[in-house]
Amino acid sequence: MANKLISEMGLPKSIANIFAARNIHTAKDALSLTEFELTELLDVGLAEVTTAVSSISHLPTRLKGLDAALCGGIPFGVITELVGPAGIGKTQFCLKLSLLASLPSSHGGLDGHVIYVDTESKFSSRRMIEIGVNSFPEIFQIEGMAQQMAGRILVLQPTTPTEFSECLQKIKDSLLQHHMKLLVIDSMAALVSGRDGQGQCRQHPLGWHMTFIKSLAEFSRIPVVVTNQVRSHSGDDPFHYSFQDSRQNLDFPTTFDSHLVAALGIPWAHAVSIRLVLESKSGQRFIKLAKSSMSPPVAFTFAISASGISLLHDDGIEMTGPEINGICGQGNSGLFD
Repeated sequence: MANKLISEMGLPKSIANIFAARNIHTAKDALSLTEFELTELLDVGLAEVTTAVSSISHLPTRLKGLDAALCGGIPFGVITELVGPAGIGKTQFCLKLSLLASLPSSHGGLDGHVIYVDTESKFSSRRMIEIGVNSFPEIFQIEGMAQQMAGRILVLQPTTPTEFSECLQKIKDSLLQHHMKLLVIDSMAALVSGRDGQGQCRQHPLGWHMTFIKSLAEFSRIPVVVTNQVRSHSGDDPFHYSFQDSRQNLDFPTTFDSHLVAALGIPWAHAVSIRLVLESKSGQRFIKLAKSSMSPPVAFTFAISASGISLLHDDGIEMTGPEINGICGQGNSGLFD
């Protein structure tokens, strides 16, 4: 990604030509400067520079159709959420993204370090290496490369909301001191949800964590990926979510029988910029781009293999109506990862 030519990134020709005239030819060249430095160097407005940098700053998922819909991949500087039922592939997705962020730039990676917050002890170094060996054999066959890649991924495992809060403060310091290129929190809902002394479900306050994580993304200008669990939602309890691009002004007050909904609720949904829903329906797995300012809602069928997640077709299926926000999957009640 760092060595990708700006001329191949779909920028308006006028802007791409200005970059070329100033000898800024790759994403790495552009991202080595601040937006204010680019404004002065290119002699264009800040709004134009911000738009251009936003188009350049993505972590490709290597899922061709999804990357096209996302205009390059997982965007920098905002929160991308993966939500879906247990076993659907959220952690598999996170492991692959962690590999891609730590890959050498000569092989299309970000050549950086990753912080992986593993709240449910699901991180598997063995599985990550398996994905790497099968996805990038030319890299992982190099002696010592697997150990080098593993050394670029810092895994933290907070078990309580208090530990998680302390963890976030340490992450902020690490982002300043190290070459961090990706933050993964898998999962957010596992820590903020719990049970009280009478065994009743309760949810810890989320406001501070939500604001802090969003500020981390904006401050560090790296991709922040957070997984979210789902909960059952009975037909007697109608819900109203608006995850569409606000410019489309499409809200869908809908009632589903025994449907699944994202566990963290509406305030969290509005804090994320990209929502990817992973679900299972009629024996197939789907990944849906349910919220994005860059693309209309679209779904892709996918499978999980030794090399991780792969799309069965690069052409997405456009969605309309309640299916955009609905989540299909197995499960009866409570929380699922």
